[in-house]
Amino acid sequence: MAKRTTTKPVSPAPAASACTYDLKQIREIVGLMAENDLTYFHSEQKGSKLELRRGSDLNTVKELLQAMPVAAHAPAAAPAFMTAAPVSAPAAVAAPAASVAGEPVGPTINSPMVGTFYRSAAPGEKSFANIGDVVDENTNVCIIEAMKVMNEIKAEARGTIARVLVEDGKPVQYGQPLFELKA
Repeated sequence: MAKRTTTKPVSPAPAASACTYDLKQIREIVGLMAENDLTYFHSEQKGSKLELRRGSDLNTVKELLQAMPVAAHAPAAAPAFMTAAPVSAPAAVAAPAASVAGEPVGPTINSPMVGTFYRSAAPGEKSFANIGDVVDENTNVCIIEAMKVMNEIKAEARGTIARVLVEDGKPVQYGQPLFELKA
């Protein structure tokens, strides 16, 4: 029985000696992790496994990410607030537009976001869509710049452009008509 007891501790000893990492290497890896702002390192060599974590506990981060729908309610509330505020604002904006160009009578292509409206990719270049152009659901009709990002806007409807309702370089609101299509 004594042999069995001594035999069992002997088998873990070779596994420990098979470790390919020494303290100096581990310290180097930790230094590189800090230098490169890494939070997780995993390596397996010759049967040895090294797993290092630094900073926030990943399980805590996962729990926070799963709790994000609570934070997602805030942006959902923001569009409701944004919708409530522009209800009076678009009426005021639409009134001058109506006096100048008249209300759109046909279907419209509306802005999917708040931003700055551009008819072409760059100043002096050809417009994406002009009056009389036939468009379909996949036709790019303009660009809206939002937070320094240029977003190509697709028509999402079939028809012929009857009117351009926004001047190039002007700010637009969510849901604001950009183009009127022929009915």
